[in-house]
Amino acid sequence: MRRLSRSILGVCLAVLMGILPTLKVFASATESPDYISEVKIFMGDYSAAEAEGFALLKDGNNPVDLNQNVGGGLGSKGEKAVYLGYKTTKNRSKAITDLALMNMKGGYDVAEYEALFDEYVKSQIIPLADEFVDMISEYRLNFENDNERAQYVHGVLNKFIDDDTGFRLGDLLLDQTKYEMGDEEYNSLSREDKKHHADLVTILAQCNGKATLAIANLLVRASDANDTTWVERFTQTTYDDLIDQTGLTPTDAKKELAKLFDDDAQSILDQWNKFASIFAGYDAAVNTLENTDLDELSRELEFHQKTIKSLKGYKGNEAEYAEFAEAYNAFMNEYIDVMSAVRTVGIYEYLENTEYDDGTLLDFFDRPSDEVETEDLYPLVASLTPGQKAGLSYVSLEELFAMTITENEAYQNADYEFIEEASIYDGVDRGIYEKGGVALTTAARRANALLQLDDNKMFSTWTVTLASVTAVATAALTVSAVSWAKNAAELSELNATLAKYPLNTAGLDVLEEELSFEEVSIKFGTDVDKITAATRVCKYLTIGLGIGVIILAGITTYLAWEDMKAYYNVEFSPIPHYMVDEKDIIGYNKKGEKIMLKNQSAYYKAVECNRTEADEMYGVLGICSDMNGDVGRQWLALYAVKNEVMDPILASSLKVVVDNTQIPAGYETGIHMFGTDAAFNLNSSLYDWNNDAKSVYVYFQTDDTAVGTTGSIFTAGALALSGGAGIALGAVVTALAMKTKKKTDKKEAIAE
Repeated sequence: MRRLSRSILGVCLAVLMGILPTLKVFASATESPDYISEVKIFMGDYSAAEAEGFALLKDGNNPVDLNQNVGGGLGSKGEKAVYLGYKTTKNRSKAITDLALMNMKGGYDVAEYEALFDEYVKSQIIPLADEFVDMISEYRLNFENDNERAQYVHGVLNKFIDDDTGFRLGDLLLDQTKYEMGDEEYNSLSREDKKHHADLVTILAQCNGKATLAIANLLVRASDANDTTWVERFTQTTYDDLIDQTGLTPTDAKKELAKLFDDDAQSILDQWNKFASIFAGYDAAVNTLENTDLDELSRELEFHQKTIKSLKGYKGNEAEYAEFAEAYNAFMNEYIDVMSAVRTVGIYEYLENTEYDDGTLLDFFDRPSDEVETEDLYPLVASLTPGQKAGLSYVSLEELFAMTITENEAYQNADYEFIEEASIYDGVDRGIYEKGGVALTTAARRANALLQLDDNKMFSTWTVTLASVTAVATAALTVSAVSWAKNAAELSELNATLAKYPLNTAGLDVLEEELSFEEVSIKFGTDVDKITAATRVCKYLTIGLGIGVIILAGITTYLAWEDMKAYYNVEFSPIPHYMVDEKDIIGYNKKGEKIMLKNQSAYYKAVECNRTEADEMYGVLGICSDMNGDVGRQWLALYAVKNEVMDPILASSLKVVVDNTQIPAGYETGIHMFGTDAAFNLNSSLYDWNNDAKSVYVYFQTDDTAVGTTGSIFTAGALALSGGAGIALGAVVTALAMKTKKKTDKKEAIAE
């Protein structure tokens, strides 16, 4: 059994590291529907869509214009059709899970996101880098001293490639990182020399999150360089020893020890019950091993490893590949169950056979956490190396013990050559880390932006007010001018009469037979004076109002012209390449503090379009799509996301509804604005010139029954054991040897 155990261990360590490549599973059309894998907007011309492999969204048999002349109208930019093209896939992991819209003034901020990310690096990545430096330093030292564990870790780390330097990570970390050197020393190096020093902060901030866990687990494995293991040091250390080592009074010593060890002790205590729970599975684990043909298991594992090598880069019949993939996944589930049993038996019997205090380590650990004080764990923490302490965030108690009971010879003989190399940035869109490329949106920002919409008004309040004042002044001018003309006419008539009839008795008799000469003279003189005065007032008032109206009209015309220019000649701002809602990347730590989470799949990427350098808006918008076809009042950008926790969009469910606001039966959502799931009218009058344009809604459904796997070595499936069951499942040699010894002892006791 010992020989067999070693042969199994030689091939299982890499598997249990959680980085064995999983296989991409292809399903038949009846098992897996078509999902949307890519979307592109074609503006004006869709003739290239078919050649590029895009199907077009149709209304009936014809591609549907999503724009419906929204750019039409007096003074607007004219009509430009917009079409939606899409590609499909049967692979869930490559499927788009949502399509959302953001308008030019919709409530987002690039600077706010950058400030948030800078704080994320400062508060979370830098402390993380400090932990990694402790682990890397011990890995580096142990490798130089030919430690078998470190040699093994170096080999597996070399399966990781750092794209920025082109080096394998195992080799790269043997030299100081940029973070360890400091900016001044690093920047003094030549461009070529810089490649030999990993940018640790960039790696931790940008690399695949699951890769980070795998790398940390590996580094912890290489951290203990002492001749004795941490368990041996722990069993030889007591709390009183730690008190004595401080050289302080008991009271001061307790305070000092709490300062040194309490946080790490609490971290161990937090996972105490989970660790103790494996002891309840001991009998079942023993039963699993007794009913497993380990020779057959070893041969089957070897078969699958060889097949993986032969299928590297396979591009043949998907059905045949899928058949093997299903068999492989079924075997791996069985294999992991057996290896988990090995780990459980190994750890249980190691603890049972290791003396501690007045009992065994099993007695110490096999009790509920509420019976354990953090002070009880100070000797354990003190027995860990700095690298192991730094790695407590990445390994469990199970893993710490499994690493200890795995013989060095097993690490030396472990086979990990069949593991394919992969970039540490595998599956990561590093564009989200480029300066100025990501915008942050929040519910508050979107609500505030909505309140500030001008509701399609062409003229400003100032222009409307001045136009009203001008209208009133013009009316007054008209009244004044009419009065002036009337008075002038009356005065002219009187003067003409006086000239025709001299003021004598004969003339007076003709004009007014009943008036005396004196009365007629007074009457005519008074009328002339009054009319003359009124005429003079109207004259000056008309001239003054005329000048005022001219000035007001000029100002109003100028403001109206400026309003019209602003209204029709909108200056478009750049479209952010990525959009992320704050709620999707914000969490809280144990202290309740708000922190930024690393969530690659939360970032929506701007959908591309067929805009070229020859197009007017290329210099501003590049190839980011505008659902208004560059002829709207604002751009309306479409964003897509492939979120691992969301359901994929079914290609067959895409449905366009024109000039109808009724939601189709069976549909709940569609292309929508950020912050709401309701399908949005792509021809909303808020962003278009032509308020009479037909409404357009695009609806879709998602597949909530979809299940799939991917080919990445960093998938959740491949790394499921990293945090839960543990990376190193224990020493098969030790576990099974102890199991055999225990059975022998029982037989001897019975014989006696």
